[in-house]
Amino acid sequence: MANLRRLLSGTRALIRESMETAMSHQFLPGVRHDDDLFLVEFPKSGVTWLTFLMANVHALLTQDRRAVTFFNVNDFIPDVQSTPYAGAPAAGMPGHRCFKSHAPYLARYRKVIYLVRDPRDVMVSYWTFLRGLGSWDATLEQLVTHRRHGIGAWVDHVSGWLDGIDAAASFTLIRYEDLIADTPGELARLYGLLGMPVTEEIIVTAVERSSIERMRQLEAEFAARHPALTKLQFVRRDRAGGAREPVSPALRELIEKRAGDLMQRLGYGLAGAPQLAVPKLVFK
Repeated sequence: MANLRRLLSGTRALIRESMETAMSHQFLPGVRHDDDLFLVEFPKSGVTWLTFLMANVHALLTQDRRAVTFFNVNDFIPDVQSTPYAGAPAAGMPGHRCFKSHAPYLARYRKVIYLVRDPRDVMVSYWTFLRGLGSWDATLEQLVTHRRHGIGAWVDHVSGWLDGIDAAASFTLIRYEDLIADTPGELARLYGLLGMPVTEEIIVTAVERSSIERMRQLEAEFAARHPALTKLQFVRRDRAGGAREPVSPALRELIEKRAGDLMQRLGYGLAGAPQLAVPKLVFK
């Protein structure tokens, strides 16, 4: 009987491992390197902007004369989900291959920049995006309570990374709001952690080339010739904080009830409470 239990336990473990391996494939490049760098977020936390910022830094560092656009940004930092089996970036950053991802916690990622944003803004942005995609026609309230897209999914994604990452992995947390408040400073911090000397001139130029006005122009030009993107907006007017659609007090209370502990841990003040300073989690 004991042998049978051990056999069943071992079989279940193999099945779990096989399922995790199969699921992880959609979030991995075709050939994985242990020093691959991944920019990770829960959807609509600002990774498109961070990707453009870093892609422009990489273009300047490698003296690539091309302008970074929505048409070629995957040449610099491929999205491992929209570009299945992505290989090495065609115009990567010196010393690293860099990829963008929305993966839940994945132990196979050994070098991670995790971007987080106030979930009250994330929910509104995600709702707007899914409606433009044509995959959501329900209310914001229904999205917030949805198992796959809502505030519970945000909590699982963020806490999965913060609590799951092991001590041997390289990991840094960056808040979208901090990136907004001091874009040059946060970029310089990131590249300092990567051990890459980036001049102030390169940082300033990359920020200028990734301005909201410039990105909106690039997106409009790309969407004009891409029929699937006519109703989509990756670059929204609310990038500097806040939401175009108001979050009702009842919905705000729902979000804070479900995510309040994690929000406070990240420095996001709850209704009637001040914003808190968040400690920097840095590359180890």
